[in-house]
Amino acid sequence: MRRDPLDALRLPIVPIEPRPEFAAMLRRRIEGREEPSVRQAATVRYFVDDLDEAVSFYRDHLEFEEELRPSPVFAMLYRGDLRLLLSVPGEAHVLPDGTLPGPGGWNRISLQVHDLDGIVAALRERGARFRNDIAGGVAVRQVLLEDPSGNPIELFEPVAGYHERR
Repeated sequence: MRRDPLDALRLPIVPIEPRPEFAAMLRRRIEGREEPSVRQAATVRYFVDDLDEAVSFYRDHLEFEEELRPSPVFAMLYRGDLRLLLSVPGEAHVLPDGTLPGPGGWNRISLQVHDLDGIVAALRERGARFRNDIAGGVAVRQVLLEDPSGNPIELFEPVAGYHERR
C-alpha cells in the first residue's frame, strides 16, 4: 500500500473534551436554540515551558477552569472574566528578527483573593515559588507567585480604603 506523501504534513488528531457546560452551550447553538454571545473577558497570554504542568498549576492552585486544549502546545483557561491563554513557544511565535518569546518577565495578571496569608501558606506547603513575601501596597496587601515556568501572578487582598469600580 502506497503512503500519501502529504501524511508527513498532517497534524495529529487530538481528542478534545470540553467542559460539560461548554458542550451543552455549543449544542444549543448548533441546534439554533441559542444565539452566540460575545463574552467580555480580558485576555492574557503566557508562554510556558510545560503545558501540562502549567494547566495543572492554574487549575489546581488558582481555581481556573480549563476551557479547551486543542493541541499539546495551547490551552485556554478561565477564571471569572479573565481568559488565560497558555502557549508553548514554537515556530509560529518566532519574530521577524528570529527572537522566540519565552516565559518569565515582569508583566503579570493580578488575582484578588480572600485570606492572603492562608493561601500563601497553603501554596508554600505545595512547593509554590514566590518572588517576595507579602507586602503592603496602596489599599492592598500583595505577593508575587510564580507559575512553574516563572511567569508572575500577583495575588492581592484588599485592606481598608480599597476601591473597586462598579
